[in-house]
Amino acid sequence: MDTLNTSKPRGRKARSLQEEIAAAEKLRKLQERQKEIERKALARNQKAVSELIAAHRLDGIPVEHWRQAIEEIKASLHRHSSESPHPVQPHA
Repeated sequence: MDTLNTSKPRGRKARSLQEEIAAAEKLRKLQERQKEIERKALARNQKAVSELIAAHRLDGIPVEHWRQAIEEIKASLHRHSSESPHPVQPHA
């Protein structure tokens, strides 16, 4: 009833060390590319926000007023972002 299976187990083909190195290098490059894309997207967003603030002439408001209101502004933005299909990602 117990039969021994003498064939090799099926699975992934073993890769050579050079293939593993090439795969790791490709992964590293893809990770760098993703970080660069994210960095550029953040820079574009920061510029757009800065331009929006300037367009509404909010850049003349003293920084102390901004510091006092920032928590309320953040809460409002997070409330609105939860309602939208593209939520705001807080910056670390």
